[in-house]
Amino acid sequence: MKKKFRLGENEKEIIKLIGLGLLITASLAIPNLPLALKPFLDNKSKRIKFKRTIKNLSSKNLIILGGEKIYLTKKGEKILKKIQSDEIKIKKKKWDGSWRVVSYDIPNKFGIERDYFRLKLKNFGFERLQKSLWIIPYECKEEIALLAQNLGISPYVIYLTTKKIPNQQKLTKLFNLNS
Repeated sequence: MKKKFRLGENEKEIIKLIGLGLLITASLAIPNLPLALKPFLDNKSKRIKFKRTIKNLSSKNLIILGGEKIYLTKKGEKILKKIQSDEIKIKKKKWDGSWRVVSYDIPNKFGIERDYFRLKLKNFGFERLQKSLWIIPYECKEEIALLAQNLGISPYVIYLTTKKIPNQQKLTKLFNLNS
């Protein structure tokens, strides 16, 4: 049975720094810290908490302390992708008259990823046209591509842009757009 655990905000931030390659164990003793590390190490109590957090991440098998470098394990890399996916947002700008349509046909072996992808589409503000066909009036090609890539489902996701769709008036009202 898989052991579930929750990550605190500091743990998430540290995982992101490790993923970016900004964190090395020697940084704990370096007086001129990179700006990204200052919030974690700028006083003694924060350094103690930081070291404890690193130990916790190691005990959860999310990181490997390898000499002067800290590495993400495969499990840590998966967590990093989940953190990055959770942070993706779509900016709702003035409507340019184009509709963005996302369609997917994700195999059952990716059921968890498919459910998460569908949930993210809802959270982004997409409206469902059909079972696996979603629409939004805002540009979001990069965000959808990043999400699909992080989830490992890119080959099964299609992103389209169109000017005309069935029920356009209804959707224009639904999204509160000026036509």
